[in-house]
Amino acid sequence: MIGERLNQRISELGLTQQRAADQLEISQSRLNQYLKNKREPDAQMFCKICHTFAVSPNWLYGFEDKSPADLPKIDKMALETAVLFLKKYEESHHKSFSAEKSARIITVVYDIIVSESAENAQKAIDWVIEAAA
Repeated sequence: MIGERLNQRISELGLTQQRAADQLEISQSRLNQYLKNKREPDAQMFCKICHTFAVSPNWLYGFEDKSPADLPKIDKMALETAVLFLKKYEESHHKSFSAEKSARIITVVYDIIVSESAENAQKAIDWVIEAAA
């Protein structure tokens, strides 16, 4: 799903694959692997894609049908916090999730962060990561 959505967004923005790859600071070949669903972006690249192309994690995964222009602006701080929570969890539990699982966890954690109080978000995030582990 990520490849189709990413391709759609790149087209909407009128970008060539090379220009999109340049904005992400990756090779066109690597971007092409994402677009063809041959490779999943890691958590950091997933966040960079969301931020660079102004799409939510839920939209990128196909959980939202609205156009990115109709969605709320991406909260970069919340997205970075979601990645940080995942990294801290992986370090403290000596675990490493696949790129796809990491991106899915980040998607859920991002939603929790932007919709809950900090205290509730921390409890929910701990639960989500434990459930995914």
